[in-house]
Amino acid sequence: MDNDHPSPDLLEKYRSGRCSPDEARLVERWYDSFENRQDLARQHPQTQHPDYARKVLQQIRRRIEEAEPRPVRMLPFGRNWFWALSGVAATLLLLTVGIWPFQRVETAEKPALGSLAISKLATLENKGKTILRHELADGSVVWLNPATKIQYPNPFARSIRTVHLEGEAFFEVRRDTARPFVIRSGKLKTEVLGTTFNVRAYRNSPRFEVSVVTGQVAVSVANQKAVLLTARQQAVFNPKAESLAKTGLPRSAKPRLWEPTTIAFEWASLRQVADALEDTFGVRITFRNPALERCKLRADFTNMRLPVILNLLCKSTDASYTLTGQEIELDGLGCP
Repeated sequence: MDNDHPSPDLLEKYRSGRCSPDEARLVERWYDSFENRQDLARQHPQTQHPDYARKVLQQIRRRIEEAEPRPVRMLPFGRNWFWALSGVAATLLLLTVGIWPFQRVETAEKPALGSLAISKLATLENKGKTILRHELADGSVVWLNPATKIQYPNPFARSIRTVHLEGEAFFEVRRDTARPFVIRSGKLKTEVLGTTFNVRAYRNSPRFEVSVVTGQVAVSVANQKAVLLTARQQAVFNPKAESLAKTGLPRSAKPRLWEPTTIAFEWASLRQVADALEDTFGVRITFRNPALERCKLRADFTNMRLPVILNLLCKSTDASYTLTGQEIELDGLGCP
């Protein structure tokens, strides 16, 4: 470096993210020394590319300026569910949590000095009354229930994938053994090891629950040993006493909203279909327009979850639904 000016080779290393932390600091200090930073593009004519310095300037600015949260597009629960549910490598999980420190960011999520990849905090909120689908940068898919928010670094860090959650969401986690997928809500931490499971941790609730359907889940609380759960096991956390206990699940328990089931109908009325779904999933289904109950259909729902079934029912009868807790309301023009 001559006269404290970085060489073209060093600038190229910085631009491509290959320089060491010490080299990165030298480049950034040099950049900060410019009173008129547009002069940067004029001080290195030795490169063969006329826009080289401009590109370096842009990269440095991206590296050192404060990143603003990136707006996230929310997609309705629609036709794209077919490919979203077909990934063999995806891990499936449901989480319902209610204490979310939005202001916290994991230290591990910060990019290493000298790397040009910036992790911006993305926030996604479902303010509607239907389930929304969103794909994360790593290929994982999140289905957000109404009144649910998530926050995560975009892109994820190289060593860990952390999501903060308030509300209820179903995750299809893309398997990546080098980067664990962690969901945090207050003191409760759930680490995905390849599984389908349910978490309940509503705000001000005296009882948080993590219930495993298949695979394994590690559940932990600060300053306590993690609890490893397998199929049909449950962890119960008391926030007041900060106690964490492991129990078994009763075999008679009804499947949760996101657990798959197989059910078929042969020209049954929508009212009959709703009754069967109520009995299977333990939910309550009502009709805003009674004429909708008379619509008849034949269907074979093989290994499907309730939100997918609802979506198909609405498409076949030109209806819509809203979800509030365990209550579902169907609305549409109906049938004669």
